[in-house]
Amino acid sequence: MIKLKLRKRTREVDETSRTNNSLGLMFWAAVSFLAVLTFCAIFADILPFKNPTQTFKGFNKNGPSGSFLLGNDGVGRDILSRVVYGAQTSLVIAVVGTSIALIIGGSIGLAAGYYRGKVDRLLTIMLNTTLIIPPLILFISLILFLDPAAERRMFILIFTFALLSIAPIGRVVRANTMAWSEREFVLAAQTIGARNGRVMFREILPNVAPSLISYSLIVMATLIIVEGAVAFLGLSVPSPTPTWGDMINKGRPHLDVAPHITLMPALSMFLTVLSLNFIGDKLQEKFESKAAIL
Repeated sequence: MIKLKLRKRTREVDETSRTNNSLGLMFWAAVSFLAVLTFCAIFADILPFKNPTQTFKGFNKNGPSGSFLLGNDGVGRDILSRVVYGAQTSLVIAVVGTSIALIIGGSIGLAAGYYRGKVDRLLTIMLNTTLIIPPLILFISLILFLDPAAERRMFILIFTFALLSIAPIGRVVRANTMAWSEREFVLAAQTIGARNGRVMFREILPNVAPSLISYSLIVMATLIIVEGAVAFLGLSVPSPTPTWGDMINKGRPHLDVAPHITLMPALSMFLTVLSLNFIGDKLQEKFESKAAIL
C-alpha cells in the first residue's frame, strides 16, 4: 500500500515537472519578439534603417509601403526607424532603472528579511517612505531643479524610476528572504557557524533570485509604460530623439487621416509590455511550482 502511494506521488511530481518544463508556444513567441526588438535597438546604427530624423518630401502621412514598411509620420519621417530608435530609449531607461533598483532594493530586502528585528523595522521604514512620494510630482520637481533645459533628461528619468522601484523590489526580496531563511539548509549552515554574509549570498540569494528575476520583468514593463506616459506629456527625452510616447502624442492630430502614425508606436509598446508581463508571469508560475515540489 505504501509503495503504491509512493509511486502515485512520484507520478504526480513527474507530471508537474513536465508541465512546468513546457512553457508553451506563446512564451517563446514573446521571448522571440523581445530578442528581435532588443537586437534591432542595439544594432540600429549598423542595420539598414533610415535616419529617424530625416524627412522625405512627398511622403507625409503615407501608409505602409515597400520603401517604408510602417509608413511615414506627419512630416515624412520613417516610422519603422523611429520605432526602433524609440525602443532604444525605452529599453535603456527600463533596464538601467530596474538594474539599479535591483541592486539597492535587493540588498535592503535581503538584509531586512535575514536579520529581522530592529534592522528589519529600520529598513522597512526606509522602503515605505519612498512609497508615499507622488511619482509625477517627484519627477517634475527633479526636472525643474536639476535640469530645466532638459539636457540630461534621460539620467533624471533613470534616477527617478530607479528610486521609485526600490521599495517594491525590496519588499518582494524581504518576503522571499523570510520564507527561505526558515528552510533546513539555511538553518544547517547557521548551525555549523557559517557567516551571515555567506548564508545570505550563498544559500538564500540563489533561491530568491528566480522570483526576483520574474518580478523585475514586470517592473521593466511598468517603467516602459511610465516613460511612454511621461513622453506623451512632453517631459521625457527631448526631440529629435524619438520615443514611443512622443510619437503617439505627435500622431494624435492625424488620427482621422493617418491612424498608422499613432498605431505603430502604440502597438510596439503594447507588444513589448505584454511580452514582458507574460514572460514574468510564466517564470513566476514555474519557480513557484518548483519551490512547492522542494
